[in-house]
Amino acid sequence: MGERALNSQLAELIPGHPRTELQRRVLEHDWAGTPLGPQRDWSPTLRTAVSFCLNSRFPMLLVWGPELVMVYNDGYAPILGGRHPAALGQRLAEVWPDVWSDIEPLISEVFAGGATYDEDLPLTMTRHGYEEETYFTFAYSPVVEPGSGVVGFLDTVVETTSRVLVARRLGILQRLGSLPRAAHGDTTEAIRTALGLLADARTDCPFALVYLADDDGVPRFVAGQGLAGHEGPAAGPAPEQVVRVMATGEARTVTDPAELLPGLPAAGAGSAGTAVVLPLTAAGAERPIGAVVLGASPHVPLDDDYRIFMALVAGQVAATVADAQAVAAERRRAEERARSERARAQFYTDVAVTLQRAVLGPTVLPPGFAVHYQPATGTLEVGGDWYDVVDLPGDGYGVVVGDVVGRGLPAAAVMGQLRSAGRALLLESRSPAQVLAALDRFAATVPGAAVSTVFCAVLDPCTGRLRYSSAGHPPAVLVDADGRTGLLEEAESLPLAVVDELHRPEAEVVLPAGSTLLLYTDGLVERRGEVVDEGIERAAVALAEERHRNPAELRARLTQRLLADAPDDDVAFVLVRRS
Repeated sequence: MGERALNSQLAELIPGHPRTELQRRVLEHDWAGTPLGPQRDWSPTLRTAVSFCLNSRFPMLLVWGPELVMVYNDGYAPILGGRHPAALGQRLAEVWPDVWSDIEPLISEVFAGGATYDEDLPLTMTRHGYEEETYFTFAYSPVVEPGSGVVGFLDTVVETTSRVLVARRLGILQRLGSLPRAAHGDTTEAIRTALGLLADARTDCPFALVYLADDDGVPRFVAGQGLAGHEGPAAGPAPEQVVRVMATGEARTVTDPAELLPGLPAAGAGSAGTAVVLPLTAAGAERPIGAVVLGASPHVPLDDDYRIFMALVAGQVAATVADAQAVAAERRRAEERARSERARAQFYTDVAVTLQRAVLGPTVLPPGFAVHYQPATGTLEVGGDWYDVVDLPGDGYGVVVGDVVGRGLPAAAVMGQLRSAGRALLLESRSPAQVLAALDRFAATVPGAAVSTVFCAVLDPCTGRLRYSSAGHPPAVLVDADGRTGLLEEAESLPLAVVDELHRPEAEVVLPAGSTLLLYTDGLVERRGEVVDEGIERAAVALAEERHRNPAELRARLTQRLLADAPDDDVAFVLVRRS
């Protein structure tokens, strides 16, 4: 039987039409020039194993013979990075020399007749030209040739790097969000406390520097960590990159940290690596109150997920600064004389708004959106109500409104963690039900997060298509251009972390042109002495009667009509107008 006929015989074991480029490469490869030899000499077991590998859509690698020759499928090719396609038909040890010491004992085990399984195994590899931190879950399964024993093995594998990094970074954000309130009002000490947590997370934040604006608006160095012998300048002007970020409010990437601190080595081996300079923003401030310089790990790509994590870290540092400054301001004001009770109460409310908005951050809203937050009347305590509008890739928006049980900094800390996690999850998955299911698991790990309520929606502004899911939250109110109202209550379920592995429903509705959607927390509709349905009806009537106003005017009118009685609970709401 000729080689062409054998090629056809192997081709019959790959029935897909059209075949993928990788499948064609395997069929056309010069196997006679490899330790596997011509295809006419292949055993039925080898041909069957190759067919099983190539026909699987799951990432799979077949390793054959004492030379450990590689045959792999389309799912495995991205794992190789720049080593594909040259790796086809090559020896495993030659393709993966950087991880050979990690996998060689596993290979010995499988050729001895065993099977292996490793979950989230850390491997440092250079598949993209640099030492990369990666994680994999995989299993080695022996392939047995009748009469010959183990002659190879199948490696079924999935890369879990992204999931491991997200979980680790969420843990860092959770610890930052759990910092106790800076009761002493010392801003420098509060920043050093936050940087102390980052010092324990140097895998993701190798170094950090914080600058704050002085009374004249000039950035001054406050504290730093992670750069031995370069913990920051004691005096002198701030680096130009920091000045620009505080002037524009836009983050900047610095590939040569020597621009930030003279004397640091340039980017390269043994250097400080890439850094990102981010603004520190606070509610009510016309300009950033400072800037934070965060070092990036040289072992993972500085992708969108990494930048989002850094932005969330900057938000937590800004919240720490705002909290300390608010406490200091509270102490100074408490010492003033002749302050009336009314003025003092107003001051407390202002402090609460400052703290809450520092956690929420300045949101640049898309056209047609308006938001409002109002703390409970006459209290210094921040609350657990929040909103978020997330600009999703592909012209979509994620909208979240939530409420944490309780009040004060503990509730605000939990709120900040849930909000940060919800934003990251929305960017990972556009399914509201999946976001709430993931928040269930996250909330179960955060003290004080159980029984929190969340309404999550994803809007396509072009089609008006809105998908939503509710975790025990009051239903959103929809009013069309003619004043007809309705409630979005088809995807209701229990609050977060109440029942393990709870299935979260999801519903869909199309917002008519000219319609307005109101998402809110219960402080908008709940009043003592009446059932909550009466408050929802009151909000629906006000929304219908004021529907002709633009979103900003509508927000002001709803605030006047629904919050004139000074509710004793925090209030947050989001308005969405479809043009």
